[in-house]
Amino acid sequence: MAVEKKLRKRNDPATSTALIKDAAIRLFAASGYANTSLEEIADAAKFTKGAIYHYFKSKEQLLLDILADIEKRSITKTAEAVALCDGSAIDRFERFNSTQSRWAATYPDDLAILMLTSIESANKKGKVSKRVSKIYENVRKTLDAILDRAKADGEIDKSVSTEKFVLTIMAIHDGNMLLWYRSGLEPEVGRILTAAATQMILYRYNELRLH
Repeated sequence: MAVEKKLRKRNDPATSTALIKDAAIRLFAASGYANTSLEEIADAAKFTKGAIYHYFKSKEQLLLDILADIEKRSITKTAEAVALCDGSAIDRFERFNSTQSRWAATYPDDLAILMLTSIESANKKGKVSKRVSKIYENVRKTLDAILDRAKADGEIDKSVSTEKFVLTIMAIHDGNMLLWYRSGLEPEVGRILTAAATQMILYRYNELRLH
């Protein structure tokens, strides 16, 4: 005998969209965007597929909204924390690392979605690829802002090119996040990786100061 599924009634839009996003986040993090169907999201959220379409025009729009939320929780919050940090550039780089680490520990599914979607959308054109690129562009801008302030404060010479340095930090950042996620977000592994990243940034930053 088939068991009838008990579906949710539509609540206020904010509550309904939050429930749908929560279900989609869990599924996208576990299986990736491409391998998750709208039907699976509807089942997990306990809504009809039609209800999903009522709030989101498509699965792509749902992902775009989730990526916008991830951006606010991750790099937007990090940029704000860095801007409020007094002290040297090293202090601000440490703030960057620690804020990003707290985000990943608090929202591990965010981290999984960003990594998986970045891979799935690589070398493709479209709204998702543009949204992912925007997130990484804002990471770069946050790091550039630290270095611009360092130049303004006289910590490094204004003529020094910082492009390679920023690229190195972003590579360390992404690599550490992947390693940490693969460890199951073990706190001790996170502390080791954060400390290692900070030491590497300090080493490379001191190279900039010698130029």
